[in-house]
Amino acid sequence: KRMNSVRESMRLSWKRYKKCAWGDDKLHPDSCHGSTWFGLGLTIIDSLDTMFLMGMKEELNEAYDFIQSIDYRTGAKNVNIFEITIRVLGAFLTMFNFTKDQMYLTKAVQLGDMLIDSGAFRTTSGVPLSDIDLSTGVSHRPTCPGCSKHSSLSEVTTIQLEFNELTRLTNDHRYKESSDRAMSTVLKNVPPDHLPRIYVNVNNGKTSGTLTLGARGDSYYEYLLKQWIQTGEKSYQEEYIAAVQSIKDKLVFSSRRSLTYIAEILESGKINHKMDHLVCFLPGSLALGTLHGAPSWHLELAEQVIRTCVEMYNTKTGLAPEIIKFDLTSRLTISRNDEFSLLRPETVESLFILWRVTKKPKYQAWAWDIFSSIERSAKRSDTGYSSMDRINTDKSRRKGDLESFFLAETLKYLYLINGPDDVIPLKRYVFNTEAHPFPIRPTDLH
Repeated sequence: KRMNSVRESMRLSWKRYKKCAWGDDKLHPDSCHGSTWFGLGLTIIDSLDTMFLMGMKEELNEAYDFIQSIDYRTGAKNVNIFEITIRVLGAFLTMFNFTKDQMYLTKAVQLGDMLIDSGAFRTTSGVPLSDIDLSTGVSHRPTCPGCSKHSSLSEVTTIQLEFNELTRLTNDHRYKESSDRAMSTVLKNVPPDHLPRIYVNVNNGKTSGTLTLGARGDSYYEYLLKQWIQTGEKSYQEEYIAAVQSIKDKLVFSSRRSLTYIAEILESGKINHKMDHLVCFLPGSLALGTLHGAPSWHLELAEQVIRTCVEMYNTKTGLAPEIIKFDLTSRLTISRNDEFSLLRPETVESLFILWRVTKKPKYQAWAWDIFSSIERSAKRSDTGYSSMDRINTDKSRRKGDLESFFLAETLKYLYLINGPDDVIPLKRYVFNTEAHPFPIRPTDLH
């Protein structure tokens, strides 16, 4: 019954997208229009494997015809290489593994070649430039005003699963070698505490800035673990376990209400008692690691941090803010600027993994509470789902847009947590950071 409810949410989202934004990257459900980011129909691509797992054949057929006609050269000028890798390349690789339909692999290879040939990886350090102009196939640094000229830690170290899988499927080692070089440059420059900062200098691979497991830092740690799982390479295992030990020693704090949270360290060395919702990927990663041989205390820490993540949903709408802070009395606070929800997946992702690993019913129940809040607060029967603003007031309002990760990740994890364990078993598949699962076959990569 619960799986059916989540599938109906997916159907409603798809129906609204199809009516208002077909072929656009992002849906604006209330004004009934779409907007461009990649210029590739991102919501269609990102939704593919969710619809496949939910058995939505009719919708998949609609998507298939669109995907066949995709021409990357008609895409946008400023496309982030990390984002297009995790969302587009990731989705096509997963769909090829699910269906064995050559069309998906062809699209993946075309994109992989474009990224390799763009010159992005031809920096002195091997750390890639951040963006690509799809219309010319040439890479460049960010062009936005005020953007850092450095690459982000999470971006340059969160393309490896996808490039590894493309190499495994094609036996073309250029992909893996390019992303491996970026990773090894970062690892060579990791500080003694095993916690690199969020900006990576593309000339030498050195990191600077804030130390955080939130924006620009998060998936570095996730992909250390997942590269160990995917490749079986011991160096990733050792670096991951050393990093988690340092996280515990330096960044783990507890509030007076015994909520365990992960703080940040500013470039000045000052501790910032702030935690992004993005950090809620961590309990899932910690739990997943223990399935593959990480120390058992990782699971204890995971179970402590997930309580804080779930507590973030204790608002008037039942939706979590983008960021929480802990004040001098260790009270959890939400500032006005952070009081919005993009219906992010990190907490339900971690609940899904913790449910699979521990089988404790509370994790399923908490996920259902989150789904019920989304239904109650973020849904309109006529226009579907939207990101929300002012979520901790009686005057919450719709922001009027819907991120593709709501379909790719949030609904997928809510569906899977209510289904059988033999659908995408965690010992046989590893999810990329956009929830596109790849098979674990380390011998094929050596």
